Parts: sequence; structure tokens; C-alpha cells
Amino acid sequence: MVSKKGEAPVISPERLKALADGVFSIVMTLLVLQLGVPVAKGLSRESELLRELGKLWPEFFIYVLSFMILGVFWFMHHSLFSVVRMFDTTLVWLNILFLMFVSLIPFSTALAGKNGFMTMTAVVYGVNLLLIFNLGWATWAFITGKRGLADKNIDPIMIRGGNRMGLFYAAVMWAATGLAFLIPGVSFVIYSLIVLAFIIFTLMGKGEKALILPVPANDKKD
Repeated sequence: MVSKKGEAPVISPERLKALADGVFSIVMTLLVLQLGVPVAKGLSRESELLRELGKLWPEFFIYVLSFMILGVFWFMHHSLFSVVRMFDTTLVWLNILFLMFVSLIPFSTALAGKNGFMTMTAVVYGVNLLLIFNLGWATWAFITGKRGLADKNIDPIMIRGGNRMGLFYAAVMWAATGLAFLIPGVSFVIYSLIVLAFIIFTLMGKGEKALILPVPANDKKD
């Protein structure tokens, strides 16, 4: 593999993907460490422990949501880098910035889990997702632009699908974050629906039709 200028690369695309896989695996593991572990006291320990566990439902909800969102971003990152054939330093730093905000997910998750679904927690969580997604979108636009970084045989439908996905999700995430100032809980519902849509449509092999994920032509299923 060579760089854009024909020089031997300092870092190969495989190293970039390995770094991303490592960051995602660590961040996804850290999420569970944010969950509180209740300790029952008194005579009715069973019933008390059940009550204490019930109080933790916001933390469990945001844990599941964040874990699945990270799964979505990892899937998207894998799809994006599957078309990379060359790279330059700009792509390296876009990838590092993307991973930097991925690493913030445990913080924004803990903030919402410990404080509940309020305006500030919904805004912080939403901005975190926006930064990750927009950096991923910028990376996609950079790779598929006139820089010769992507596979020459990449399906134009895949490029258009990625661009539509960027516009669609940017609008949805901005709307969800804006709603946090009025109804914070609705923002988290929208984030959940995004994950659910991604899972359903990719399992159906209809990701590109749902503006969820640009799928290469040879991977499409009718």
C-alpha cells in the first residue's frame, strides 16, 4: 500500500483500522463500569435490592443505547474504511479526531445515567453524537472526493448513499439535540429510534434504501 504521493506510508490503512477497533472495544467495555451496583441492607434485603435495581433503569437504558450506538458507529467506520486504498495525513488525523469523540461516549453516558434525562444531559449526549457522526461524514466526503483515496471501482450508488446518509442524519441529530431544550426525554427516544432503524434495515439488507448505510453493489440483497 502506498500513499497518495507514491511514497511508502508511515502508517498503513490496516493500522488505522486496528486502532479504531481497539478504541471501540475499550470504550464499549468502559460503559459497563459506569453502572452503579446497589447494596441491599435491612431485614427485607430481597425486596430492597429489587427496589434499588428498579431505580437504576435510567442507567441501564442509557448503557444499552450507548453500546448499540457505538456498534452503529463501528459498523459505519468499518464500511467507510473498506473502500480506502490510499491515505494521507489528513485522513489519519480525521480518523484520530473521530476516535477522540468516540472515547467521550462513556462520559456523556455516565452524565445522563447519573443525572437523569434533563436538558443539559441530553444536549451533551447529542453534541457528542453529532461530533462523531459529522467527523465520520467529513471523512467519507474526503475519501470519496477527488483525492484518489478510495477504490476506483467503488459503486457511485455507494457514494451517493453515503452523502444522503450524512444529510439525513445530520438533520435528525440536530433536531433531536434542539428538542432537548424543550423535551429532553424525546431526544433520547429519537436516538433510540435511529439505532433501531439501523439494526432493522441492515438486517434486511436495505440499509442504502433507508439512508442508513451505503452498501456496495456486490453486497446488496433484494
